[in-house]
Amino acid sequence: MRLCEKIISIGLTAILTIVGASSALAVPDDSTAVTALPYASDHTRNIAGANTYGKVTLQSKGQASAVLWKVCPGRTERVVDLSTSATKQEDSWQVYMNEGCNYYADVFSNSSSSATIFLRNYN
Repeated sequence: MRLCEKIISIGLTAILTIVGASSALAVPDDSTAVTALPYASDHTRNIAGANTYGKVTLQSKGQASAVLWKVCPGRTERVVDLSTSATKQEDSWQVYMNEGCNYYADVFSNSSSSATIFLRNYN
């Protein structure tokens, strides 16, 4: 291998290592939220776990539900289910969010009220 090829190879390896590592790093104090319109569903964007407790909160004035998902290399797991009703307008859970895993939530409005899900990787 010539010197020029070696330099290019080392440079490409360094770039791929940096890009790959940055995609797995947690963003401190990251949060996301989304609102599902009445009788509809939606989902949040992914947020990275930060080896600390985070929080997921569902709010609606009517019947709604949500599911928090944990996506780690090679597996996806259902973490917690949340629900609201006309008499219970908020449901909230603290969950430990592992670094190296991403988290997102699905939200479903099952009534004439919209439903909002809030997700954050800090407490």
